[in-house]
Amino acid sequence: MRWSQNALSVALISIGTVLIIAAVVLMALVATDIIGDDGSGNSDLETITTFGEPIKTPTPGPSPTPSSLFPPGSNAPIVRLVIPRVEIDAPVVVKGVDGARVMQSPDNAYDTAWYDFSAHPGFGGNAVFSGHVDYINVGKAVFWNLKDLAQDDVIEVRLDDGTVYRYAVKSKIQYNAQTAPVDEIVGPTPVETVTLITCTGTFNSSTHQYDQRLVVRAERIA
Repeated sequence: MRWSQNALSVALISIGTVLIIAAVVLMALVATDIIGDDGSGNSDLETITTFGEPIKTPTPGPSPTPSSLFPPGSNAPIVRLVIPRVEIDAPVVVKGVDGARVMQSPDNAYDTAWYDFSAHPGFGGNAVFSGHVDYINVGKAVFWNLKDLAQDDVIEVRLDDGTVYRYAVKSKIQYNAQTAPVDEIVGPTPVETVTLITCTGTFNSSTHQYDQRLVVRAERIA
């Protein structure tokens, strides 16, 4: 009887060890995006894709004097944001700041937001966009692949009249959401730029917020 109990104990320990190893392997695969998440996602309407801090010095709107490096810009509405290398092709909605001057977030998993206090593409300055990284009951959202962008990858901003502006990625930086230099990120730039912002890091299920932000910046090219 004692031998049987010992054998059973060894068997249970072995099974437990195998299950633990399998769980660790599965977590590693999910973390490296070899296996996707369960499709549920974290973000929702309460999740802020940019920063919870008020904007102090927003970028002025379209300038009447376009850069001498490029032809005069078009004031046509922005309709799509396209990043071929990471398979992003998304509609653009216009957002601003709320009563507390906090940047508004897109209302779903699929839209990207362009902020009307930032520069209009084609007129110089800093055009700021944001999008969710994931979304509840959806899983991966529009900016899930933003983390995979590399130096000189091309970002396209497409307008309603067929105009296309192209930008080359120059930087990809991860910030703490509470200490990020918000006004520097969304403020004026000396060259024509697009800035893309999304969530990253750890999700807090109590506050519905991520603790980090990924910021991609790209400069206009011919």
